[in-house]
Amino acid sequence: MNVSASAIPAAAATAAVWPLRPLLDLLTSASWPQLLVPAALAYLGLCRTLRFRRERALRRRFGYHDRASLAKMTAEEAQQIVHFLSSWEFPLFNFLALEFGLFKTYGVESIARLLLATGNLTDPVRSLKRFEDTAAMIGEWLQNPPTTERAMRGVARMNFLHSKYIKEGTISNADLLYTLSVFITEPPRFCRLYEWRELNEMEYCAYGVLWKSVGDAMGIEYKGLLAKAETGWRDGVEFADDIAAWAKAYEVVAMKPSRVCAKPARALIPMITYWTPSFAKPFATKVVISLLGDRVREAFMLPEPDVVASATVTSLLTLRLFVLRYLTLPRFFQLKRLNDPDPQTGRMTQKIPYGNFPFYIKPTLWNRWISPAAWVVWLFGGKVPGDNPDEFMAQGYLFSDLGPQNRMGLGVDEMEADVLRMRESFGRGGCPFG
Repeated sequence: MNVSASAIPAAAATAAVWPLRPLLDLLTSASWPQLLVPAALAYLGLCRTLRFRRERALRRRFGYHDRASLAKMTAEEAQQIVHFLSSWEFPLFNFLALEFGLFKTYGVESIARLLLATGNLTDPVRSLKRFEDTAAMIGEWLQNPPTTERAMRGVARMNFLHSKYIKEGTISNADLLYTLSVFITEPPRFCRLYEWRELNEMEYCAYGVLWKSVGDAMGIEYKGLLAKAETGWRDGVEFADDIAAWAKAYEVVAMKPSRVCAKPARALIPMITYWTPSFAKPFATKVVISLLGDRVREAFMLPEPDVVASATVTSLLTLRLFVLRYLTLPRFFQLKRLNDPDPQTGRMTQKIPYGNFPFYIKPTLWNRWISPAAWVVWLFGGKVPGDNPDEFMAQGYLFSDLGPQNRMGLGVDEMEADVLRMRESFGRGGCPFG
């Protein structure tokens, strides 16, 4: 029997399709509603499965399945967990929690008074760099393991910038401890109130462990302030609970209605609402006020939360929570804010800014000219990477550049000595409760 050459591919194609024939017949005969409902149910099931897969995988990876095992958590492990949360699970509200946490510290009059005296928050130029530098140093601790040079130099730079005021007595140990407390307590609180899931016990413990190790490196004293400082804490959960209880009591004493506190609050709110259209800024300000706790709001001498603004933000956040939890697949790409150091200069740049201006961002064809984000910034009249390169230091930063203009380049020797101290300290990166 002779078979034409053209018939062979046709026969092969028919044979290949034959196993799919029932599915093809179903697709061609079914109506759109009959197809849409199973597809929607399959998508919802996929969202549900993948949403919690990373959380379960992280627990299996570290093996912390009960409270007793958490006593062994190291600072290295805690940094990995917190970094995962801030770059994969909750990047938006982890950042907002730290931003609002810093905002909250300005409700303590001694902290607000120092900020006013230096002008680093109220000055329209210096305040921009101060916010970006603070965020960059914190980012170094979150993105890099505590035993790395970058993490230790970030802490050393913060120590140098604080040292002048500690010697003068204008920053107290209680001020430092309260600032440390907001970095431990605010991310879990924001997740509990606004995110698609709460932190589990292992994740909550990680915040306590990581920030305890940072507090130790900063030389913060706990005795005489925290209830269990004399006997010690068994794990990060106990430390986080202890510092949260102390901070709550401290706010009652230190956070009172104050005209001193009102000034930095009124300077910072426009930075938070910077990208809001001018016609919507009054309403956006009311939204920010509604997110502040009563005690902080009263310390800032701000008005009562607006009912409409409160209802609007609550509704939107609830809708967001529902959509993320049930209708959205998890992130496919890690949010990474900091680049690796330049091999030639050692300078570090950011991928995206922490604040509203392109500090430490190297201009590229994409981020300056092509990306949708750049066009939105340009349309709003903002600055894109490459604008004012000297002011925004497009070449990147060295650690000695971080801080006020009048302290740039200073403290190099002090930082090196501090890094050496941390490098030689026993158990750096280990469990801070061991």
